[in-house]
Amino acid sequence: MPGAQMWPDCDEDIRRFVGNVVKRLKSELQNRLTGVYLHGSLAMGSYYRPKSDIDLIAVVDGRLSADLAEKTAISVAEEASRRPTVGNVEMSAITKETAKRVPVPMPFEWHYSSSWHDRIVNREVDYREERTDPDLPSHLMYVTKRGIRLYGRPIPETFGQVEWRFLWDAVRDDLDWILQDGHIAETPFYSVLNICRVFQLTASDSRTVYSKEEGGLWGLVHLPREHHPVIRQALEVYRSSETVTEEQRRTGGREWDRDKLFAFRDYARSRLGGPGTEQSR
Repeated sequence: MPGAQMWPDCDEDIRRFVGNVVKRLKSELQNRLTGVYLHGSLAMGSYYRPKSDIDLIAVVDGRLSADLAEKTAISVAEEASRRPTVGNVEMSAITKETAKRVPVPMPFEWHYSSSWHDRIVNREVDYREERTDPDLPSHLMYVTKRGIRLYGRPIPETFGQVEWRFLWDAVRDDLDWILQDGHIAETPFYSVLNICRVFQLTASDSRTVYSKEEGGLWGLVHLPREHHPVIRQALEVYRSSETVTEEQRRTGGREWDRDKLFAFRDYARSRLGGPGTEQSR
């Protein structure tokens, strides 16, 4: 089974694709582009080609006009259509002032992901409207802690201090969704590994950030043995080199034992709190 990949030693076609995205940004924005930064699994050495996305932050000098924002987002969408993997680019563009001040709520100039792709290429996005993203501060935490500069100014010179509570708020929101109803069965390996990662964060006082794989490995050491089978399956599916379709990405194309998933969910609710429990209030 192919192992995890990390920039810059990832597959050549992935390196070439990311390089082409950066070239597109440089071509469209020219001297307005301050930097491009990689975070997430490819930066942390836990990128698995059939499952993982490529997470990027672009920093620009000043607010972009609606026309320039649209032109740049469409260019990125066109390049993303040529990607060599099922996983897509997840990318936001923010101003250098936003990167330095880390305001909350955090505005962005444009965002690209699979869920935005059709709206962008069909010119259905109003770039005159100011939008904010509650997850962006946590993304900046990953950039400042374990990110990689692909182009432009060094990370310490570009990004201000991100308060730990911003990461925790995003983690808690994601966890609450996972622990609600039967959501864990909708995205089983993602949910199981993220639950493990939250346990790891609560047990550590190092104020670092962890990948989903690191969370799962921590769970196999520290969480009750009765939950190890579902954690091992989540890691196996996450690491699998088996090609999956976009529709299969949520489950990894595998069958899951719902009773084991819900037992792990209930254990997490009892220890971490969750929707409807006293700890979550």
